[in-house]
Amino acid sequence: MISKVWLNLTLLFCFVRHSSLEKDGVSDCIDVEPRYQYVVFSGDTVYFQCNTTSSNPPVKFEKNTMKWFLQKPDRSLEEVKSGKDFNIIKGKSKTALKISPLERKHSGTYICRMENHCMKMIVHVKEKESCPKFGPKSLFFRDTDAVSVSCPSLNCHQGNNITNVTWYKTTFLEPVEFPYRFTLKIINNDIQFSKLYVEDAGIYTCDYAVNMSGEELIMRATIRVSVDVPDTQKPPEILGPSNGTEIKAELGKPIKLTCRISFGYERYLNPVMTWRVLNPEFKEEHIEGREHCLNFSNGLKGYECLITKTLERVTNNDLQKIFQCSAQNAVGNVTTTFKLSKRETDVVFLRHTLAASVILLLIILMCAGAVYVYWIEIVLLYRHYLSKDETIGDNKDFDAFISYATQTTEFMEESSYDNYEEQRFATLLLPSVLEDNYNYKLCIPERDILPGGAYVEDIAKIVKRSRRAIFILSQRYVTGPNLFELQAAITCSLEEQERLKLILIKLEPFKEPDSIPHIVKRALRALPIVSWKGDLNSKSAHTAKFWKRIRYYMPVKKSRGNLKL
Repeated sequence: MISKVWLNLTLLFCFVRHSSLEKDGVSDCIDVEPRYQYVVFSGDTVYFQCNTTSSNPPVKFEKNTMKWFLQKPDRSLEEVKSGKDFNIIKGKSKTALKISPLERKHSGTYICRMENHCMKMIVHVKEKESCPKFGPKSLFFRDTDAVSVSCPSLNCHQGNNITNVTWYKTTFLEPVEFPYRFTLKIINNDIQFSKLYVEDAGIYTCDYAVNMSGEELIMRATIRVSVDVPDTQKPPEILGPSNGTEIKAELGKPIKLTCRISFGYERYLNPVMTWRVLNPEFKEEHIEGREHCLNFSNGLKGYECLITKTLERVTNNDLQKIFQCSAQNAVGNVTTTFKLSKRETDVVFLRHTLAASVILLLIILMCAGAVYVYWIEIVLLYRHYLSKDETIGDNKDFDAFISYATQTTEFMEESSYDNYEEQRFATLLLPSVLEDNYNYKLCIPERDILPGGAYVEDIAKIVKRSRRAIFILSQRYVTGPNLFELQAAITCSLEEQERLKLILIKLEPFKEPDSIPHIVKRALRALPIVSWKGDLNSKSAHTAKFWKRIRYYMPVKKSRGNLKL
């Protein structure tokens, strides 16, 4: 009974493990032929990059999709995770497997899976005792002009057919030779540095192929290069403030005092930085400051340190003190002193700033005044060059309908045609300017509406077929029968989706009668009115500002006359 339960648990474990491998998409990598066979030595530290292609440099994948597996002798797979012996190192788009320290138990077949690609490699771990000539695993150099780095395991295969050694740097196995590295060359399978820099420190990996028993194997070993420089022979240097400086401070306000100090490289650097204050009575006082140091190239080129002190509120007593900043290393010490001085108000600067502000304000006001005065001319000029013709495609027949007080039997006896100004203005002057000079098409009732028919309905239809409606206001108009035309146009402008625009011309002063409709009274209060102050017989009437205002309210219509401002 117990054996059956154990068998069922074993089968269940195998099924779950197989399902997990299927989920990881790695089961199809089991039968893939090994791409590389590496030979490494025990006790060493080696890195393997997950390279699923033969391209150089390797194709980059998303790091979250990369996994490593170890294939056991029974062909089962076990995922390799970071732990005691293994470390999965992940970069921005790379991954590497680190094994340290190597032991015989780490021999085996490793599979790297990235997205839909997999790589299989075989790792053979040999005992280091089998190679007494195995080189050092690490090298330490002082700042020097020329050094050489050899592959540690190369002496283990003397007499074998060894191909050229390939060198890599960093844990992600990047090629060590770059076109811009003029001081680094590969000579006789060794790295030759004509000039060694601090940046040359790091982990180097060497590969070379060896033919053993008719099988080509890749020998891999690593060596760590450390670079150091001699301790400085100079005392610290205070970069600021310079000795005897006066720092401007504002009374009652906080101020942050900062002392910048440069220390040369020391292997066992223990920088000493202090603040001191000398009072007017020459009494010395030690004050605490905050220290912060920045290193250059891991400290091998030195350090820059800051020591800061904040005074919460500057007083007159602080202006009498002498502040002292000191720094010391193993070679010597240095000191700088400075004082605080009262910051005076820059009267000249304030005067210049105030004058510039006033001049700028005057320019803005002048520009605004010019725009206000010449706004109509600016708009007409803009229309001529930039605006499009708004009369195209609007299905209107007239640019403006003209409404004025016509002669009736009541007024025929009081005035003649020659002195009836409303009619002369509407039928003679308006057409001579708007039609002859600016190509507008006007609708004058006594000229363009045939007599007979329903006059009220005809007026309503004409108004709807017009883009504008011009009304010549006078006492005779607001008390006469033609007032209904203004009322009809107002109603039409309120009802239509595209409102009819009304232009009111005050030909002469008038008094509104009590019987005027309320809608007309509101329109006379709300709509702009253009007053006529010209002479009907004057030749200069065509160029008066009155006509510019009328054109300002008229629709935009392209014509050669539009340039006449």
